[in-house]
Parts: sequence; structure tokens; C-alpha cells
Amino acid sequence: MWPVFLKIVSYFFLTLFVLGVVLMLLTWRKEKFVKPKWILFGQIIALIALIVFTALSHNPLGKWIWLIIFIAGLAGGYFYGRTVKVKKSERGIMMNYTLPYIITWGLLLFLTQFLTISTGRVPIIVLGLSVLNTGLNLAMNGHVVWNYSRVKKTV
Repeated sequence: MWPVFLKIVSYFFLTLFVLGVVLMLLTWRKEKFVKPKWILFGQIIALIALIVFTALSHNPLGKWIWLIIFIAGLAGGYFYGRTVKVKKSERGIMMNYTLPYIITWGLLLFLTQFLTISTGRVPIIVLGLSVLNTGLNLAMNGHVVWNYSRVKKTV
């Protein structure tokens, strides 16, 4: 009974995540304030979560494959980060995510969560997707913070 309850709760939160991604897709053009402290905080938490997730799953990918996937995520995030425009407006320093980034991010997170909930275990592909997505987010958000500091210096 308890495992069924947890699965239902997990699918409920996965549905909330999907609705959040749909909302992001509907408002992706809307500019948002760049908040570097919150971006850095979120990325540090994501990296810690990835490290814990990797350790708890005993890293079935192996160190080298894990590292290659992470570097691929960083490379992808670097290029995504170059597409995010950070600019000064009357309201402050603003940005908006790109549509391809939101779709990629949402799809990768959905797949990792859905596969884990559905199978009840952490397959290698889930860990690989998590590593790729974390690398992607770290580099993309790092680029946003870097652009923020450049724009702030010109103000």
C-alpha cells in the first residue's frame, strides 16, 4: 500500500512539474530580473544533489563516462548561455530563457523523473540524463551570471 501511495504522490508532483513547464512555455518571451545570488544558490544545490544522487546510485556509469556526459552538458550549456540575452532596462537587468532551452530542460527533467517513478529504480539512462542536464544548467546559468556582471559594470 505504501509504495502505491508514494507512486501516486510522485506522479502528482510530476504533473505539477509538467504544468510549470507549460507555464514557462507560455511566458518564455517575458523578461525576468536576473538574480545572480539565487541563480548561484540554485546551481550549487543542483550540483550537490547530483553528487549525492551519483553516490547513492553507486555511479553505474563509471567515472569517465560520467565525466564525459557532464562535459557534454557543460558544452551544450555554454552554447545555450550564449543565446540568452541579458540587458539593461528601466526596471533593472533583465533576461529571458530561450524556447529551445526550456524544451530541452523540461524534457530531460521529465524523462529522469518519469523513468525513475515508472521503473522504481534508477537506470543508467536516468543518471546519464541527470548528469547531462546538470552540466547544461550549470554552464548556461554561469553564462547568464557572467553576462549580468558585464552589463552591471557598464551601468
